[in-house]
Amino acid sequence: MGSGTRNVAAAMFHDRQVDDDGTEFIVTQHLDVRGLTCPMPALKTVEMCLSLASSKVLEVVGDWPGSKLEVPYAVTGQAGLEVVRIVESDKPGDDTWWMYIRKT
Repeated sequence: MGSGTRNVAAAMFHDRQVDDDGTEFIVTQHLDVRGLTCPMPALKTVEMCLSLASSKVLEVVGDWPGSKLEVPYAVTGQAGLEVVRIVESDKPGDDTWWMYIRKT
């Protein structure tokens, strides 16, 4: 993979985000599951979430529409994890989504 591809992928991540109440939070880890189909995005997300330290936030970026529903279901089935926010791309034809998960 060339460095240009890595830069584009890195631009897909965010260091800060705002929850639905308008409170800013810091993203501490990132997971790219773009190109993966169910059940892999959910499995990889839960695996990474379980390694998070308390109060840390994982940002997951994906593009499989079914995983936008499956990942939160898998995460909320685990004690001590909460989905803080889900953001969908506003570009027509772009199925990219970002999910923010906090370990409590």
